[in-house]
Amino acid sequence: MNQTAENSVSVVHNRVPNRIRFLVPMIKNRATFAALLKQHILRDAEAKGVYHAEPNITTATLLVKYHPALHSEADVVRLVTRVARQIGDGHIEIPAKHKNPRLGKMPPGAFFTRELVVSIFGNVIAGVILAVVLAR
Repeated sequence: MNQTAENSVSVVHNRVPNRIRFLVPMIKNRATFAALLKQHILRDAEAKGVYHAEPNITTATLLVKYHPALHSEADVVRLVTRVARQIGDGHIEIPAKHKNPRLGKMPPGAFFTRELVVSIFGNVIAGVILAVVLAR
């Protein structure tokens, strides 16, 4: 897919009042781009009335809900198009934590949870008690 087609944004569904579903090809199977798009739409200074943005990376769509007293449908379309173009052109930088994820590495403490430790010690104690009872 070429760069301009990937940066394009189109309206898929706008029949429900104050809701627009966009097709955003750049977020297809890209959770980082989807998260950036959502964050920048909701945090944009011009988007005070946009209160919900929900990307779907499987279908490459973005559902946006907005307050009609603060925005028109055209305003929301311009906002989403502008933010998607900025991400696609590299004007919005990807945070360092998303650039090189270390796959396969668990965060410290992820494996030895409290429940696991209690389960291991419980089994050890039960085994010792059973061994003492059988030894008599």
